Amino acid sequence: MAAADGERPLRIAICLSHFHPMVGGAERQMQQLAERWASWGHHVVVLTRRLPGLPRHETLRGVEIRRVIRTWPLGPLFGLSFIGSLASNLVRFRREFDVVLDGQMPWEAVATGLVCPALGKPVVVIPASTGPAGDVRQIMQARGAGCWRRLVLRNQLFLALSAQAHRELRELGCSEAAVRPITNGVDLERFATGGDEPDRKRTVLYLSRLAAAKNPWVLLRAWRRLNGAGRYRLLIAGDGPLSHDLRQYAAQEKLVNVDFLGHVDDVPAAHRRASVFVLPSPSEGCSNALLEAMASGLCPVVTRVPGNIDVVRDGHNGVLFDHDDGAQLAAALTRVLDDAALRDRLAESARQHIVEQHDLDAISRRFLTLFGQLLAGPKRC
Repeated sequence: MAAADGERPLRIAICLSHFHPMVGGAERQMQQLAERWASWGHHVVVLTRRLPGLPRHETLRGVEIRRVIRTWPLGPLFGLSFIGSLASNLVRFRREFDVVLDGQMPWEAVATGLVCPALGKPVVVIPASTGPAGDVRQIMQARGAGCWRRLVLRNQLFLALSAQAHRELRELGCSEAAVRPITNGVDLERFATGGDEPDRKRTVLYLSRLAAAKNPWVLLRAWRRLNGAGRYRLLIAGDGPLSHDLRQYAAQEKLVNVDFLGHVDDVPAAHRRASVFVLPSPSEGCSNALLEAMASGLCPVVTRVPGNIDVVRDGHNGVLFDHDDGAQLAAALTRVLDDAALRDRLAESARQHIVEQHDLDAISRRFLTLFGQLLAGPKRC
């Protein structure tokens, strides 16, 4: 909700390891929320890492960015230096904000838990990822896990992006009352249906990092199986450590109609070139890429994993397949590419789900309501 006339706007501090221009899913969602709140008259400051070549302080679209977190090289020293630097800056700036939002875990939540008695401000924590390499698992498997866990649990409220995130937070030791459901939002004006490119109806879009965590290998194996005749087209948008190997594999296997687009700035334009969106990752939190593709009217074909199954219902607003099963993925893609009526029905239902459940304005207001409730309630740390 926008700050009403006569009311003091909220002052919100967001803690993130990375922020603009280095963005992934969690960072992009935080940036969109921050910009919405700023446009409604609230003051938002992002505390993030100091990186070479980037200014230590700037304001973008009304959001103040302070790159003040100093870190030492990777390894155990990275986590310790991150925690210490963020904690000291939170104490330093504590009179400049009303509420703290950790846009991801684990080290952000350790730092805020460490200093929450000194802050005297409510802290809200969002695990950005789930599964074996997710935020909660990183805490539980780290050396000194008991200490980190106790510090994290001192934070006031935890928001779960999926049913899996909720289960993992409870396993960590969060009380039921300290965990609330939330979801990611999509800018419905920016991501809208449309596109008249001639090949759109036979085109599949992959839009994510080219990294093992997203499992693009299973997609190329499936493509080799389903597109020997060259009837369809695959667009691979994104960059990452597997980029060279994937391109080399596609060339060696003589995969037909596979275009590597590299990093894409104009995501809606990429959506307009395809009718099917594929997400083959073995683990997801609440994928922004998936939500945005659904909002753009693409038919989603995604892995049957936590996070995805909170959004996609098989046969209702998309198609699910077992991760790392190339044959099953090939069959799913062939099915929706060959059956226009089915594909259009699933795509329409996908768009409707986003409109009803993931409107960025509505999600932004839900956060502000939660912040207001915390500020009005008893202080806890």
